[in-house]
Amino acid sequence: MASWTVCSTVAEPPELLCAFAAHYLDLGAEEVHLFLDSPDEETIDILSAMDGVRLTLCTDEYWREVGGSRPQGQVMRQLRNANLGYAECRSDWFFFCDADEFLAVSRDVGALLDGLPGTLPFCRPRMSERVFSEASPQQGLFDGRYRRMLLRPAAERRVYGELAPMVTRGLTGHVAGKSFVRTGQDLRIRIHFPVPLSEKEEALRKAGGDLVPGPYLDESWLVHFDGMTPLHWQLKLLRYYLSYAPQLKAEGRTGFLQRTPARSAQLMALYESSGDPAELARLLRLIRLTPEMVAELEQIDGFLDLSLDPTASARNRTGRNMTFSAANFDAVLRARHGELIREYGLLG
Repeated sequence: MASWTVCSTVAEPPELLCAFAAHYLDLGAEEVHLFLDSPDEETIDILSAMDGVRLTLCTDEYWREVGGSRPQGQVMRQLRNANLGYAECRSDWFFFCDADEFLAVSRDVGALLDGLPGTLPFCRPRMSERVFSEASPQQGLFDGRYRRMLLRPAAERRVYGELAPMVTRGLTGHVAGKSFVRTGQDLRIRIHFPVPLSEKEEALRKAGGDLVPGPYLDESWLVHFDGMTPLHWQLKLLRYYLSYAPQLKAEGRTGFLQRTPARSAQLMALYESSGDPAELARLLRLIRLTPEMVAELEQIDGFLDLSLDPTASARNRTGRNMTFSAANFDAVLRARHGELIREYGLLG
């Protein structure tokens, strides 16, 4: 069967990274290649002991070795690392995703890839998102349900009401997905799908409308944990807002153009409220659904029946009794971003 490698640039708490690596190794990945964006001793110690995990430490020395200083933007660092990972990949297929994205399949990934036409350069799983219910407070890091994309605007309005402009096909994050890319191709890895190695060819294909995501890989879903906890989601949104708001104001633009329409609408709501904590709490209903939202989604078959909990595997592979509790994850966030969390009164 086809072999495949997973690659990601990461700066998350070690428990999440262990779960991520264990999950993909369980699915049959030949290697999980992690570029540690902010390497620390605890993370290195735990992950380096996991068979099948390859670590690249993104130190200043590393960035000098690969051709310059550390790129300022997170996306640029991700792309630089992804293309280095792709060039070095020894597997038949290369899958580049984030540490909060977990693949779910109905049968062996290698078999699914093996069944593709030999001329197909890349493909993608369908997108889903993990959500919470207000009626069931989160305990474990992987608690929750998985919502599917909604294909009709009327369905979005029915479920999300006034918040409907802040979802894209029913999701708060991206819908384009992430791609399995066949190795050995003249391609450059981008965030969602690869483009031609030649920038001239890329421009020509873009102008011709031929630069599009690949076809869906049958029987596969990519579940985006858009916020591992409600606090994590609020913190992510707030940091996006604080990063882009000064540029938005200086240039007089009316949208966060580097983000999806849904994310841009979320950030504009924060921008117009000057980061009001009450607005953050209102937006939280996008991922922590009211009982009425849950009922509406159930009525239109808006949830997927997936089983996704890599915690036991992560404990077995590391030999460590990690808790994978939401409370412990939030404690790490508070240690790292406590001042910001206190300033904006973020909810746990």
